Amino acid sequence: MDGEDQTIVEQEIEEFADLAGAQLRRIYDWLDANLLTLESLYQLAAIGVTFTLAWLLHSRFKRLLEDTSRERKLGPAVQRLVRTVAAISLPVVWVLFLGVTINVFEAIGWPIQFLRLVSSLLLAFIAINIVSIFIPSAYWSKVFSWVAWIVAALNAVGLLDVVIEWLRATGVTIGAVNITAWSIAKALMLAAVLVWAANALAAAFERRLQKSRKMSVALRLLVVRLLRLVLLFLAVIIALSAVGIDLTAFAIFSGAVGVGVGLGLRRTVENLIASYTLLADESIKPGDVIEVETVSGPTYGQVRKMTTRYVSVLTRDGTETLIPNEVLMANPLTNWSHSDKPIRRRIPFGISYEADVELARRLSVEASLDVPRVLKDPPPRCLMRGFGDSSIDLELRFWIDDPEEGVANVASDVLLGMWRRFQEHGIEIPYPQHDLHLRSAVVLPTPGGKGIAPDEGGTE
Repeated sequence: MDGEDQTIVEQEIEEFADLAGAQLRRIYDWLDANLLTLESLYQLAAIGVTFTLAWLLHSRFKRLLEDTSRERKLGPAVQRLVRTVAAISLPVVWVLFLGVTINVFEAIGWPIQFLRLVSSLLLAFIAINIVSIFIPSAYWSKVFSWVAWIVAALNAVGLLDVVIEWLRATGVTIGAVNITAWSIAKALMLAAVLVWAANALAAAFERRLQKSRKMSVALRLLVVRLLRLVLLFLAVIIALSAVGIDLTAFAIFSGAVGVGVGLGLRRTVENLIASYTLLADESIKPGDVIEVETVSGPTYGQVRKMTTRYVSVLTRDGTETLIPNEVLMANPLTNWSHSDKPIRRRIPFGISYEADVELARRLSVEASLDVPRVLKDPPPRCLMRGFGDSSIDLELRFWIDDPEEGVANVASDVLLGMWRRFQEHGIEIPYPQHDLHLRSAVVLPTPGGKGIAPDEGGTE
């Protein structure tokens, strides 16, 4: 910062200090002229009495509102409103008593400055709490409450104009554009309102699309996500333009943004693009059962949610795995329910050469049909696959239509049923075995020096 800029900043600080000092002097003079009077003591006493009465009676008012909120004739929004008023029943009852007291004081001709100040703060508190219930996000509801309460408090004590003047006098100049703290604050407030409106509009549009039977789930998500992105972009642009900020002032940041995207935000951009690609080609959608190869091994589960950064997969272990979109694009992926939910499972097994092959085939099919999840149509089949080293190789094939319930567990139930039937009918599942043939005799040495051939017996 050069000398001229530093001088300007010092002048702005001095101007703000002078304004604040003058306002504080006015407040002090007002308190000196109004606080130390008999009428002021009456107001303070009235405030204490009304608070005591509100404290004693607000519990009954709260119970009445809670009982009213349980009425089914009221809509959900009205019930939520009544519950909110019940939660702040103390300030509500207090402000009612203050209103009556203010009317009495005005009729007598006494001053009501303190009574009106406390009443204004309470009304602001009540209004903020009521408006906050219509903001769906808990975080933004809390932000709105704090900002609105600070503004109401500053306005009640007469400091709001001073703060606004200071914000208008504080700023930076970029080229021919002067950006003040007040313009930034207005832009943020307007952008917050527009972003909330954009999200509300996108949510309403999404609910409307959900009633459409002709659009797939992936296409609906893609349309809603693109609409939300466009609306949010327009909200920011409109907010910046509405407060007089020239968008060309941000051109100097384009190079830094490009470097940031190229270095630190590369993965974020890749996941963003991959999310739109997955939705556009409809390779996966919420509700699909997928299996994807990751660094830690294969992940099997049902797709629960798709965001711009990851896909949430609920595994059979009950854990929710967040897989980045770029991993789904770069690694082999099996969608068990992509085009049709029914899938075929294969169970290879072997029986001994002495066993009845036809009986084994029939028992394996019966074992699969006893499992409730196995479909009767198409029917299970058992095929003979070949002659193995130790067994006759067979393969059981059957169909299921609920892969989201798991595929290994249904195979386990079928195998257990086959094992029981094979035991009952004496069908042997052979162990692997190898025959060793000696092509020539080997003489084994003995301690006495005379060898014994393997086919000779006895002792020396």
